Amino acid sequence: MSNQDLYRSIFAACDCRLINLSGSNLAGRTDTFAGFELANLENTNWERALADRVVFRGANLRNANFTNAIHSGSQFEGADVTGADFTDAIVDDAQRRLMCRKAKGVNPVTGVETRESLGC
Repeated sequence: MSNQDLYRSIFAACDCRLINLSGSNLAGRTDTFAGFELANLENTNWERALADRVVFRGANLRNANFTNAIHSGSQFEGADVTGADFTDAIVDDAQRRLMCRKAKGVNPVTGVETRESLGC
């Protein structure tokens, strides 16, 4: 399922564990109570997306673009956020601090450092 255009789609209560959406356009979409544990979400675009209580535990989020996204109640434990851009995204403070521990890299599309985008 990689390289899909899922712009403004909705995943509600989706069990998306281990899914491969790498390179997909997920901008403007709504995800609520979805589980993306161990998913491959590398090089995905989540601009202006709403991720409400979404689980990204252990997911590959390398080089993902989360600019202006809302991640209310979402969980990022063990996720690889290398090169991800969270500029102007809303992320719960505890999750932001958790990601800051391992945040590194620069997003290849936006040119923004991951640590800077998280406010580390």
